[in-house]
Amino acid sequence: MTIGERVNEGLAEMTPSERRVARTLLAAYPSAGLESLPMLAQTSNVTGPTVLRFVRKIGFDGYTDFQRTLREEVQERMEGVLSLYDAKVFPPEQRVLEHSLTTFKRGLDKTFTPSIQSDFDEAARLLSDPRRRAWFVGGRFSQLLAEYLYALVRMLRGGCTLVGDAPEDRRLDSLEIRRRDVLYLFDYRRYQPDTVEVGRIASQRGATVVVVTDPWLSPAVEFARHVLVTHPDSASPFDSMLGGFALAEALAAEVVGMLGDAGRKRLEELEEAQDHLRSIGSATEQGKGGLDGRRKP
Repeated sequence: MTIGERVNEGLAEMTPSERRVARTLLAAYPSAGLESLPMLAQTSNVTGPTVLRFVRKIGFDGYTDFQRTLREEVQERMEGVLSLYDAKVFPPEQRVLEHSLTTFKRGLDKTFTPSIQSDFDEAARLLSDPRRRAWFVGGRFSQLLAEYLYALVRMLRGGCTLVGDAPEDRRLDSLEIRRRDVLYLFDYRRYQPDTVEVGRIASQRGATVVVVTDPWLSPAVEFARHVLVTHPDSASPFDSMLGGFALAEALAAEVVGMLGDAGRKRLEELEEAQDHLRSIGSATEQGKGGLDGRRKP
């Protein structure tokens, strides 16, 4: 696990002082952890020994060991397709399809762990509240995840808005976000500045921000109330979004259960509207002929 995942998983067992260190680290991850021990202690408003207890509680021998691992994560965080290209070597005896299946299963197992339950439950609860407008945004590729969750949830409830792709649309849409709204933000390495900026503005305007990201944590987690980590294990140089799609479907499934009859009623209304459109289309096709219904030559 990454340090961020270790921290999230261990929060329940930490003392209040250790949790202050954890929140300081996650609020400015990973840069806060690259500061000196006295600086991290000062920023967290705790003592040096408390910081040492914190790093040992998440599995490190000391602060030096902790920082060494964090620097390695920073390097992984910045890796792009070219640097990953050479690292993806298939064993000669193994077929791509088999290798992909094994890799995807591993990624899903690491994504769906008990440690995400609390944030998952709260993210689904907020998504099920029709009194809260839900916004969805992602990056160059992760916008697909935002669009998918948006498409699923808007069939179950109203008040869903997809933040636009273009930079000018993002700025305008961000200014429409209000207090009590919820933003579902998807961002994966290499993290997209204008996506992170939407999270900053939403948080500043009083909205609740839910960030779905990879184990190296998008800078947007600084503005997040809830963070859900999906693992991008892939058989190619391209990080897999399978975990993100699976998590979106799991959230939608939870929303179905939470909305109950209200969700079913909305689906019935959508089906009725679709049937009406089909009947109009059928009548239009029949009317393309002359007055007697026959097609013109």
